[in-house]
Amino acid sequence: MESENWPENWPIQVDQLIFQKSLKKKDVASRFSVPSKCLKKLSGLQGRYVVDLRVRDKRGTFWKFRCFIRKTSHPKPVLSGDWHRFAVNKGLNIGDEVKLLEEIDQATRTLLHYRVEVKKAINLRLFGVSIEHAPSIAL
Repeated sequence: MESENWPENWPIQVDQLIFQKSLKKKDVASRFSVPSKCLKKLSGLQGRYVVDLRVRDKRGTFWKFRCFIRKTSHPKPVLSGDWHRFAVNKGLNIGDEVKLLEEIDQATRTLLHYRVEVKKAINLRLFGVSIEHAPSIAL
């Protein structure tokens, strides 16, 4: 196999999973409710209530998701900002799987950006009955 000539400063990326979640109705309609257990993994959120995340999709388009935590006794994080536009643009539905990953420059250990991956659930119906556990397709 022939090697490619990459620039010397080309970042070698390491992907780290922040969370993976199956979408619910509210996630698709307005705000995406982020699993609380991933709060420690979100860069820039420590000690703050709001952080903007630069997120790249599979096609290379960047989106600005705003992650904020409610200032109540139950600090549940949610994504807003471009999230709803992203969901509409990608035709997201209840049951689709969303992953958020950090892309990190391995040499400097700095965050390059986040990446979002979506697997669309395929809703199969046979004689008017929904068939569960259908295979999914990546988006």
